[in-house]
Amino acid sequence: MNGIDAIAGKITGDAQREAESILAAARDEARAIGEKYEAQARVEAEKIKIAGEEQAKEIRRRAAFAAEQDAKRQLLGAKQRLIAQAFDGALAKLLALPENEYVSLLARLAAQAADRGDEEIVMSPKEKETRGRQVTEEANRLLAKAGKRAGLKLSSESRAFAGGLVLKAGDVEVNCALDTILRLSKDDLALDVAAALFA
Repeated sequence: MNGIDAIAGKITGDAQREAESILAAARDEARAIGEKYEAQARVEAEKIKIAGEEQAKEIRRRAAFAAEQDAKRQLLGAKQRLIAQAFDGALAKLLALPENEYVSLLARLAAQAADRGDEEIVMSPKEKETRGRQVTEEANRLLAKAGKRAGLKLSSESRAFAGGLVLKAGDVEVNCALDTILRLSKDDLALDVAAALFA
């Protein structure tokens, strides 16, 4: 039995050593695989970190651009409101001119707009009542002085506008309402007004 025990002991010892050797090799291989995947994970993590930083930079860049555009829109809106207020102020100043200057202004507008010299002057109800006759007479004086036909008449018709007049000959009208003149001049004058306001 001694021989069998010795053989069994040798087989068991060999098996034990072989198992330990296989286990050691498996541990080494597992460690190597673990290190390989850990290295890959670090590389991937670094790639993700870099991509995330780039994405964050792009998000910040887009947010800054959007904020800049919004600020520009708001500034433009504020400038447009100020320009509109300047034109509204100009209309208010024209309407508040002393009586003789205001009548003279309307008369000049009518005389300059007159083509035939026999047009009708249409005014707002209030201005027709208070200044219509004076404006018509003064406009005819200006036409006569310029050697033109001076037969403008105050129309029985009236229109609702803030100030100014409309010169009418049949179906043809020349709108000299002050708010219309300012509105039509706005495009030409807006740059000058903006330069004066924001210089």
